[in-house]
Amino acid sequence: MNHKALWFIAAIAAQLLILAAVPAQKIYTRTTGKTVLLKTAPVDPYSIMSGYYVTLGYEISSPEVSFDWRKLTEGAPVWVILKADSNGLWNAVSAHDKKPAVSAGEVVIKGKAQRWRIEYGIETYFIPEDAREKIAQDLRKNSRNAKVEVKVDASGNTAITKLIIQDRIYSY
Repeated sequence: MNHKALWFIAAIAAQLLILAAVPAQKIYTRTTGKTVLLKTAPVDPYSIMSGYYVTLGYEISSPEVSFDWRKLTEGAPVWVILKADSNGLWNAVSAHDKKPAVSAGEVVIKGKAQRWRIEYGIETYFIPEDAREKIAQDLRKNSRNAKVEVKVDASGNTAITKLIIQDRIYSY
């Protein structure tokens, strides 16, 4: 084989590796992560759908814990320790600028500082076109009873597994 053919094959292989790496982290997290249940609500209840996904907000995105936000720059990593309450919902216990150790019954979730909020990569949930109206209507009527089941791996990475509205489960 000549050098041009080898470079061509190497370029194709590199592109395939990049394409495979994008979903690999979410697949790993969904496979190995610990399940947590987070209270959620649509960010804009009057315009929930944009394309084929729902934009979600979380109480843990603005945790009410003591933390010096001034020492973070935009996009800096933030680790939040979560603990389950008596209802099975996970809430923020503390926030840190370095990955902390966690006790039994706690999980650390990794996010990025975005002004005075934290984004975890679980703010959008993609849904099939044929379920779009049904889910939008369900969220409008029952936004106070919406929860998201999330997997959190040992590194604090996240992946949504289910959207739960009252007793209805949407899993795609």
